[in-house]
Amino acid sequence: PSLVQMQQKMKNKGVDVLAVSVDVDENAYRKFLKDHSIDLLVVRDPERKSNNLYGTFKFPETYIIDRNGVLRRKFIGPVDWQQPEIVDFLSKL
Repeated sequence: PSLVQMQQKMKNKGVDVLAVSVDVDENAYRKFLKDHSIDLLVVRDPERKSNNLYGTFKFPETYIIDRNGVLRRKFIGPVDWQQPEIVDFLSKL
């Protein structure tokens, strides 16, 4: 929920959230989205190509990528996206 709130708060500053699901089972993926009313752009990557690209080894992992496509920060594990330090970091990108 804090990721959705952050997306809404930062949208006018050019921050977009893209969630990547590595679920192999498409039905489970769709059920999760429906059951949890996910209000983010979500793409499915069952081949886990993004894992190889970014070195993902634990879920959830979050990558902050700037407007130029440069990886600026990586978070491993859950994050409270309402933390002032994170909001400030995103505002400065």
